Amino acid sequence: MSALLQTEGLTAFYGDAQALFGIDFTLHAGEVVGLAGLVGAGRSDVAAALFGIEPAATGSIRVGGRVASVRTPREAIELGIGLVPEDRKRQGLVQSESGLRNTSLTILDRLSRFSWIDRARERGIAQQYFDRLRVRAPSVDTVVAGLSGGNQQKIVLARWLAAQSKILILDEPTRGVDVGAKAEIHALIGELAEQGAAILLISSELPELLNLSDRILVLRAGRMVGEVARADASQERLLRLMAGLA
Repeated sequence: MSALLQTEGLTAFYGDAQALFGIDFTLHAGEVVGLAGLVGAGRSDVAAALFGIEPAATGSIRVGGRVASVRTPREAIELGIGLVPEDRKRQGLVQSESGLRNTSLTILDRLSRFSWIDRARERGIAQQYFDRLRVRAPSVDTVVAGLSGGNQQKIVLARWLAAQSKILILDEPTRGVDVGAKAEIHALIGELAEQGAAILLISSELPELLNLSDRILVLRAGRMVGEVARADASQERLLRLMAGLA
């Protein structure tokens, strides 16, 4: 498998406090890598640093083997990185806008010519991913604030599918969704990996990590403290690493 994303010495600060200490890992095409840790371990800080939300982050990031500058979300998107954030209502969606507008946010430049947006193409792409993800809404024009948590999350995912992101960072992708939507999102994660995407799956649900991940990285207090292959992983082993008992 080819390496799509590599970090070396990734370090970040939250205010005056250091949040990440020299994080090294690699994501390969076609694999799901889980990221486990207790609250405050730095899981979401890794996501923020990789997506350019933490501009003061230091260390080396390589995308497709080349050193990359990721100082803003725009730079991350141009490199093929997509982020489904932990808090979709505040960070993942424009609640007052339609599903169509939320889906096309990251591809408006591709839909534009001479400052005019091809609205018919925009609508066609949004409808394509609404159908693929089985978003339950009256139409793509429905305002996302009125949709269920599961359908809102599908629209966040649709945005990155439309952008054709090859590196996906999924931070708590099934939090606050019903059982049916959770199963659909799990199936989509597997499908995307089979198609060659590299997925970093951040979750506080250990069964979710154990079921979906090819290997699991463990953070504690901002440091990488372990990597466990799927065949060797168990809830007990992960909990011991997370708590510093291993």
